[in-house]
Amino acid sequence: MEILIGIIIFLSGLCFGSFINMLVYRTAVNYKLENKKFKVKGEKRSFCDFCGRSLKWYENIPIFSWLLQKGKTRCCHKKLPVFYPVVELVMGVLFLILNSKYNLFSDFFVSFGLLNSLRLIFGILIMVLLVFSTVFDLKYMVLPDFSTVILIIIAFLGVVFDESNIIPYLLSALIASGFLLILNIFTKGNGMGMGDVKLAVFMGLFLGYPKIIVAFYVAFIVGAIFGLILMIFKKANKKSQIPFGPFMVLGIFVAWWWGEKIVELIRL
Repeated sequence: MEILIGIIIFLSGLCFGSFINMLVYRTAVNYKLENKKFKVKGEKRSFCDFCGRSLKWYENIPIFSWLLQKGKTRCCHKKLPVFYPVVELVMGVLFLILNSKYNLFSDFFVSFGLLNSLRLIFGILIMVLLVFSTVFDLKYMVLPDFSTVILIIIAFLGVVFDESNIIPYLLSALIASGFLLILNIFTKGNGMGMGDVKLAVFMGLFLGYPKIIVAFYVAFIVGAIFGLILMIFKKANKKSQIPFGPFMVLGIFVAWWWGEKIVELIRL
């Protein structure tokens, strides 16, 4: 039974990863970061990024369609981005990790209560929006406001209804966003964007103290290492802009799932 539930969870994650890929593309078109030079009948259906032909169901199977088609479209034989299956696979793994940490899916299958349903919905929504923000920032150096605003609202509702003392969370959000705002002003927006500042509000409300410290530590350390590696291989220089949102999201996931254990180890 546990194996079957695990397979269902993983496949569900793959499907949500496919949804994220679609959402990234359509959001980029709306932001005019991608040019769609064709009209599509029935916009709600998935379509080819290159020619606009509506996709068949078997062209939309997460990971497997990409592999069977050898990373190319069936209609116009254009090369599909490798991040499509990567995002789908990452979401499948994240779904498994989320369940292993909090049993959200297992509890939902056992009991269809309102509380279990809400916890599962909010957990999935947070993961989807965080991964969406990561992919979008990596591709376009932009953190869309709509996803960040939804994350902030979810975090705020969680604090209001689940925490007896909301002050530490509000202070964490204020200090975290204020710190990045200072960096934004100091670097004139080149080192830290306003999208990062807004995402920091969610981080503070969602994680609180001291997990917010863990998240920032992971984000800055991993970001610095990544930037150094790029410079070593001459893929970037000191003036190159590197999106910081993905490292913030990594810090959020680490602090969310392992923050308490990390804090305990540090105190030891």
